[in-house]
Amino acid sequence: MNSPVLSVIIPVYNAQECLPTALKSVFEQGINDIEIILINDGSRDNSLQVCKEYALQDPRVIVLDQQNSGPGAARNAGLTIARGEYISFVDSDDYLMPGSYEKFLEAAKRHHPDLLIAHFNIIMNGRVIDRGYVKTDQTMDKEAFLHTLAHRPGSYYYSALWNKLYRRQVLLDHQLMFDKTYHWGEDFDFNMRFYHHVQKVSFIKEPIYNYERTYSGQTWRSMFKLDESFKIKSRLYTQLKLLYQKAGLLGKYRLYIYRYIFNVTIST
Repeated sequence: MNSPVLSVIIPVYNAQECLPTALKSVFEQGINDIEIILINDGSRDNSLQVCKEYALQDPRVIVLDQQNSGPGAARNAGLTIARGEYISFVDSDDYLMPGSYEKFLEAAKRHHPDLLIAHFNIIMNGRVIDRGYVKTDQTMDKEAFLHTLAHRPGSYYYSALWNKLYRRQVLLDHQLMFDKTYHWGEDFDFNMRFYHHVQKVSFIKEPIYNYERTYSGQTWRSMFKLDESFKIKSRLYTQLKLLYQKAGLLGKYRLYIYRYIFNVTIST
């Protein structure tokens, strides 16, 4: 069987109500050359049954089931079986904008980057906020990318997973997986380690993803426990610093990198 151009990895935990919206947004992308990997992470509701029903309806849907181990472990399970040239991560409580994958894949075909980054929308209290820092469609080499990253490394634009496409070969070549020991911040850690290996990054100026921002749940509670938050931020800072050290750019961007540790939580 030929490998698809795109693997979409969606961790699922107690998501029976919101998962259909997320999946509908993936199906409506109109991309046939795709696999959709749903990882049920020990849900206690009917999420697994919902996943299985979609798999029966569409052969592109693959369902994995595991004991509750957290989103990092769920994504690792998806990465283990993914076959796509590029990887997309979607959260089960968010959804894609129409035409998102078409925009991504057109840029991928044109520029052959290791990474693609797009604007996204924050949905909060009924408001839709376009978020992104590179304002034009363009492709950068690694040094130019690290220059832009240094100014806002903690922003979701650079640290989140869902507004990006990742070339899977980079993950395979460097055996990159998620660190399951994080209570939060595993996405930032993963990205910083991935960024070591990018040589070309393409940017898309239009929002491709709707992020439903809420202030509830275990992740947000843990982020505002200052002692725990600072310990995690220290680990993330180490990864950020190492990225610039290995690129030979720490001296140039030291103040920007050092400033990151004073932000209590990841910003948007």
